[in-house]
Amino acid sequence: MVATRTPTTTDPVVRRLATGVLGFTVAVILGGSVVRATESGAGCGDQWPRCEGHIIPWSTEGATVIEFTHRAMTVVLGLLMVGLVVAVLRRTPPAAPIRRALVWATGFFLAEVGIGALLVVFGWVEEDASMGRVIALTVHLVNTFLLLGALTLVVWLARGGEPPAIDLARAAHRLVVAGAVVLVMVSASGALNALADTLYPAAEVTAGSGIAEHFLVRLRVLHPLMAIAGGLTVLMLARSRLLAAPAANGMGRAIQVIVLIQFAVGVINIALLTPVETQVLHLLLADTLWIVWVLYGAAVVTAAPARMEPA
Repeated sequence: MVATRTPTTTDPVVRRLATGVLGFTVAVILGGSVVRATESGAGCGDQWPRCEGHIIPWSTEGATVIEFTHRAMTVVLGLLMVGLVVAVLRRTPPAAPIRRALVWATGFFLAEVGIGALLVVFGWVEEDASMGRVIALTVHLVNTFLLLGALTLVVWLARGGEPPAIDLARAAHRLVVAGAVVLVMVSASGALNALADTLYPAAEVTAGSGIAEHFLVRLRVLHPLMAIAGGLTVLMLARSRLLAAPAANGMGRAIQVIVLIQFAVGVINIALLTPVETQVLHLLLADTLWIVWVLYGAAVVTAAPARMEPA
């Protein structure tokens, strides 16, 4: 017996708006990376949502401008999310799977805003190296990936894709989940590595300033090792015959290319002692790889109709 699926509508307004929200979300994430790399997290003081006591700050200091710009981009993203919700509610049937995906995306977005506010309120910004900041940033990274994943599925469904349903009894589905877990773990270690690069620049550590004993500095070697192992794992998964599907072949090749480019950018980033520009590019590639992997997984999971097992 073949399980029935309800594909979503391919309304052009919903398609364009969903794609725009996903793209702008990546831009906001990159903006947050700039805030962290430039130590501008306290540019608005310890106030949220106000900035230096105002809705729009008067200060033209670099840190204030960077932090306020990031907050303003987050507000714009929130408005776009509201617009997407309204469009989906008005232009899709009540049982459309895209509505469930959008509920998850909205929840992750609100969590993202909440975590960002906690970072400011608790002072986990600028030169703070507390365990609270480490934990918050790790949770922040995982939630960011969940948000991107949910929005990617919204785009997938908006473009007429079938709703993916993971069945861990199938080897292909397990490999899709395994690849996703690997990418999240590598990216989480990358977030901690980026924090170490910001707080303890490599030039200062090698100069023997005495900060090499901090646990973030000692963990710095972990990310390159995890990135190499994780990247090779994802490469092999993208080439695996178990994940072969006509609709996923192009995305599988794209994943392999992105991983190889990411390896090169990672080496350049370390060689140049992690400037802001290569850090942002590194993060952009990580986000892109994650989005393509989610699309790849959706194509693999929905490649064949799900069959119900006999009772």
